[in-house]
Amino acid sequence: MFVKICGLCSGEDAAAAADLGADALGFIFWKPSKRFVAAGDVAAWTAGFPAEILKVGVFVDASPDEIARTVNTAKLDVVQLHGSLKRPSPGIRIWRVVYPGKTPAFSPAEVDAVILDSYSESSPGGTGVCCDWDAAARIVESAEVPVILAGGLNPENVAVAVARVRPWGVDVSSGVERAIRVKDLAKVKEFILNAKSAG
Repeated sequence: MFVKICGLCSGEDAAAAADLGADALGFIFWKPSKRFVAAGDVAAWTAGFPAEILKVGVFVDASPDEIARTVNTAKLDVVQLHGSLKRPSPGIRIWRVVYPGKTPAFSPAEVDAVILDSYSESSPGGTGVCCDWDAAARIVESAEVPVILAGGLNPENVAVAVARVRPWGVDVSSGVERAIRVKDLAKVKEFILNAKSAG
């Protein structure tokens, strides 16, 4: 089971998540977010991390030029797109956020993976609300690309979610925080263990 820890806001939390077994680290580059971070900081925090740990940049309706600059500065491996789907460069991997029942259709050839999240009019993600797991399971069954389940996951429910949805991976942010911008490392450890044990 692939595990992404998202909404990381410090070098200490990023390093701890990597050490605890995360497969991907998520950093938010949408300025209205309470978990927004600067690309230069991310580059400094993750310098020297193992190449197999993916660095994922989260963007909301950003222009291809803005994304490309951030990818270059932060040394990102993956771009996670909320909203408009515009590939910034041919070499970068794209993960598209999908809200079951809300997101317009698009070609699987346009993306490398899909992230299923809960829809909110006030925020594109990080709401702490679970998406429709039954709808998510149907998407997983028919998907032509890997599917990552997000939305409202935490150490207590991730094993149940994995059993219900059978995703390729899981993604968590607020479910492993002790305060906004600060991860609870005990919860991070438990989440990763429970997710990988269930998968």
